[in-house]
Amino acid sequence: MESERPATDDVTGFPELTELGKQIEVLRIDRGLSKQHLARHAGTSRQQLWRVMTGKSELTPALRTRLADVLGMGLGADSSPNDFAEMRDYLANPSAVERTLATMPAGVAGRAVKRRMLDVLEGVSIASGCTLGADFFELRRRVLAGEL
Repeated sequence: MESERPATDDVTGFPELTELGKQIEVLRIDRGLSKQHLARHAGTSRQQLWRVMTGKSELTPALRTRLADVLGMGLGADSSPNDFAEMRDYLANPSAVERTLATMPAGVAGRAVKRRMLDVLEGVSIASGCTLGADFFELRRRVLAGEL
């Protein structure tokens, strides 16, 4: 019998987040919340939250509501386009994204984390209908070059 494991990214070896998981992660980082804080205030464990974010567990309506309350935003398929307004504002502001990236670790491992973050932001931009400008891709170039 084959063990069920979330898909992993070949570059980083991290489990692949679902679209919902990406939304949660971006919102968590944007609000400056630790994973522990988010889980505790949503009434769940970090492990359960991770299982939801990687698609190993289903997001119950009760947990969805609690996460949305902690994050201050609607989540998932029943979200309206207006729920993404704050995220669209963030994505339209390259200096805000740059400030977020600057708080992340440096070096090879830090670049991998920053690339992952940029991937998540691109996914959220698609989900929210936000078009990313050239400045966003300049940030990606700077991360890949080790300048940020």
